Amino acid sequence: MRKRLLSIIALSGITVVVIFLACFWFLDMTHDYPSVQFNSNWTVRVGNEEFPHVKLTEINTLFSVPPKRGDTVIMSLNMPFIGDIPLPAIVFRTNYSTIKCYLDGKLIYEYGMDKFDNNKFVGRRYHFITIPRNYRKSYLTFKLTACEKDAFSFFDPVYFGNHPDLLTFIISNNQFVILIGMFLFTFGLFLLTLSLLFVTYLPELKIQIFASILCINIGFYLMCYSNMLSLFINTDIETELEYFTLFLFVPLCYIILYFMNEIKLKKTVIGLFVASIVVPILQQILYFIFSIHLKRTLILFDINALIIYVLIVYCFVRTIVKKKALFIENLQMIGMFALSTSGFIHLIGYTLTTIRVLPAQTATFPIIGLGAIIFAMSQLAYYLLYITKTFAQKKERESLVHLAYADGLTDLPNRASADREMKVLDRSQRDYCIISIDLNGLKPVNDKMGHPEGDKYILDFSKILTGTFAQYGMCARIGGDEFLVIIKDAVSLDIDDLISRMNSALDVMNAIYPDYVRSVAAGYAYRHECPEKGSHEVYLLADRRMYETKKIMHEKLGIDARL
Repeated sequence: MRKRLLSIIALSGITVVVIFLACFWFLDMTHDYPSVQFNSNWTVRVGNEEFPHVKLTEINTLFSVPPKRGDTVIMSLNMPFIGDIPLPAIVFRTNYSTIKCYLDGKLIYEYGMDKFDNNKFVGRRYHFITIPRNYRKSYLTFKLTACEKDAFSFFDPVYFGNHPDLLTFIISNNQFVILIGMFLFTFGLFLLTLSLLFVTYLPELKIQIFASILCINIGFYLMCYSNMLSLFINTDIETELEYFTLFLFVPLCYIILYFMNEIKLKKTVIGLFVASIVVPILQQILYFIFSIHLKRTLILFDINALIIYVLIVYCFVRTIVKKKALFIENLQMIGMFALSTSGFIHLIGYTLTTIRVLPAQTATFPIIGLGAIIFAMSQLAYYLLYITKTFAQKKERESLVHLAYADGLTDLPNRASADREMKVLDRSQRDYCIISIDLNGLKPVNDKMGHPEGDKYILDFSKILTGTFAQYGMCARIGGDEFLVIIKDAVSLDIDDLISRMNSALDVMNAIYPDYVRSVAAGYAYRHECPEKGSHEVYLLADRRMYETKKIMHEKLGIDARL
């Protein structure tokens, strides 16, 4: 079990690495024209104060008090000339603020003011601002208006260059998060399809349905969180989608916990799950009806997330304390712990950057993506192990069933199997035929030549029996020297001819191996001969006719009949 577990985990890891390398190669892009980053020498106006030669990373330190909704920042810069390039553009990401862009005092781009005036939510997004090709040494100005508290906690770099090159540059800079997002989305979709296909036959896979949905949700969240989704799909609600997928984390985790065999606190999990559903619904109501923006109610999600994290840690520690081996079910727990821990670290990092303890880049590093990869690997390993375990159990069950209903020597169906088939006959309206067959002279062979030779006699005859009747019906060994044939569709068959063929095959074997005479007595009966009775009575009639035949044969051979 342990070797199989390690090999499947290794296979899962190799699969993830191969997919990542393929995606990395696909996203490896080159640039045709030079580009430049504007990070220093900004002239910044905050309120009535102006600060020269400011770096973008230092702008958040210019506020004497934390910025609030409606505060503005004006950033100006003398653009350097980097050559004559086609489609020159500037790319800049705003964080919960509107933007107006001026070139030499002329407004060339704006975004978000209509939303701000109507108290609508303004999220984070990349702005690709096209400028005139004859820009030369122009004076660039950004005017940003905060739409949320702490909107100016950090500023992303401003890049200038060829528009297509800037797009590929942003994608290249975010390869890691794009790879993780695309992988999780694709993997989750693939796993969801497989789970839906097999959940009817394997109900235990229902946990995989929610695990795959969580993978899809995380992939979607990472793409929105890094503002990569809008680069591929033109959407103005990317940040709203980010919060929506974020709010789904906790309910999905509760569902997965509920279906885990390790979790005993079912009622507690159900109660917390209901609360985790109510909280995001309340947040959506506050947003859409009362215009209380999603960022302002994020503390509700943080509390919800901390509760589920504590519960996951408790379940994980409980598993370790029991000192259990790594059974299949524990893979789910390991994946959940890795994912929730990365989310907890992400939450701490985001909080510390908000209060300026850590640099802003810490908040944008997708640590949760690393945990999600471990979670995805655990799901893949769990699925592969579960399928192989189920397959092995099925083979074992089939083997046990075969042993219960098969004869140990000839591998033909045994008496139990024949009885089961006869019960089926009792529910049928067909005119079936039952043939009772008994070996002649088995006891003398056993006495004179030994039981191995007697077993060979039985085996040889079983091959002749199946060769004659198997294509028409069921052949069974129901005793030491007793055999049975059940033919469900016997109307069009000549049973006497089939019995004659069986006897001819025995004669051929006697001619080749003349050590002893092989022969059988057979008798048969049809259902229509016992119209008011069941298959057991049909069998008794066939058996009585077999013994009559056997008595005649024994009299001819001078053997005492065993009646």
